[in-house]
Amino acid sequence: MKKLIFTLFAASLMLLATEASAQVSINAGYLNSTFKAQNADPENSNGMYLGASFNLPIVGDLAIAPGIYYSAIAAKGTLHFLNLASATGKFYEHAVNVPLYLNYTFELGRDTNFFLYGGPTAQYGVSSKAKLDMNTVIGDFSEVYDYYKDGDYNRFDVYLGGGVGFQVRGIMVMVGYDYGMLNQYKDKNHEAHRSNLKIGVGYAF
Repeated sequence: MKKLIFTLFAASLMLLATEASAQVSINAGYLNSTFKAQNADPENSNGMYLGASFNLPIVGDLAIAPGIYYSAIAAKGTLHFLNLASATGKFYEHAVNVPLYLNYTFELGRDTNFFLYGGPTAQYGVSSKAKLDMNTVIGDFSEVYDYYKDGDYNRFDVYLGGGVGFQVRGIMVMVGYDYGMLNQYKDKNHEAHRSNLKIGVGYAF
């Protein structure tokens, strides 16, 4: 599976380097991420993404759209134990993503388009940590857990997904969904997958 991930990275980079007439767009938006492990309730995080994509025409209104973007998500929760103690947990994760989408455009009018996109996205996890702060009657304590360094999480994932978009002149609005195909746990006896809902805007040059 790692060979597939590196192939997606390499293919995207090659496409970015070989098409000078590609339409370049800058994209940013809101990211809602759900982590679902076996026999556990889903864990939701919120964040943002920022990056660029390149629309390379293939034939007619069909194009291939490689890109690269940075994503960050975070979550926070607090528990109180009577008046004796409280615990606050903070989770944050950063990643680099390389989508390789197919893009089909429907022309609605002058400088107005509707488009569909879909395909795989390779992800490399840069950082995934949780911090626990305990406040008790006998003192305060803090602990930071590094999921990648401590060996629990896989850094690599491959998402499959897609979405829809609307473009007026250079301004774009997009909604998409991706589902992680790889088990996020290194322990094969446990399984977890991450899915992402994205709502964003962009500008095409």
